[in-house]
Amino acid sequence: MPVITLLSPKGGVGKTTAALLLAIELAEGGGSVVIVDADPNFPLAKWAGLPGKPDNIEVVQEVDEDAIIDTIDAAQKRAKFVIVDLEGRASARVTNALLMTHLALVPMQGSVLDSDQAARAFQSIRRASTAARRDIAFAGVFTRTPASAAIRSRVAQQIAEGVRGAGIATLATPIAERTVYRSLFAEGGTLSGLEGAQAKAIESARANAAAFAHDVLEALTAARAGA
Repeated sequence: MPVITLLSPKGGVGKTTAALLLAIELAEGGGSVVIVDADPNFPLAKWAGLPGKPDNIEVVQEVDEDAIIDTIDAAQKRAKFVIVDLEGRASARVTNALLMTHLALVPMQGSVLDSDQAARAFQSIRRASTAARRDIAFAGVFTRTPASAAIRSRVAQQIAEGVRGAGIATLATPIAERTVYRSLFAEGGTLSGLEGAQAKAIESARANAAAFAHDVLEALTAARAGA
């Protein structure tokens, strides 16, 4: 079963939010999902401990950098999708997880610092590709963007153009900055199960998450077709 890995050397870019939104969308589409939470703070394991986790999402904490290959391999045998949320720093755990990966996603915001840090993640993926003696497909994901594309900053637009100009594919759908996404980590559950938020805000967030997941599945299909 396919392994989708999210990594970024820079904290606060929305990496774990992207992993959770993807897992929820895949699960609500009927797929079984194992999330391997390899972030030292275990934010997804904490989310799983809150009420409302779908039964077809399993979260596994991974603390052993040498065992992560076995953890991912076992997860592939019992789920339709495996999502790995990696720590930020370069480590043997990151390399080992990438060796098992079918699609690596690098979340980034529209800033020069984020662009520089994302470049390090892409280098890690390329090194893992060399070690694995196969191409590991990867794509950038723009995160925490203004909900309205009309107010995206000029710097962000230039960085997006520069990334694509460097031959790095990016998903068409950016993940917007939304309060309801943060609510998932405070309240647990899924977007469809949130209460107390404006219905319009939840509807817009769900549409954004669904479009993001659709892009990921298309990139994964293309990656596996080219393997």
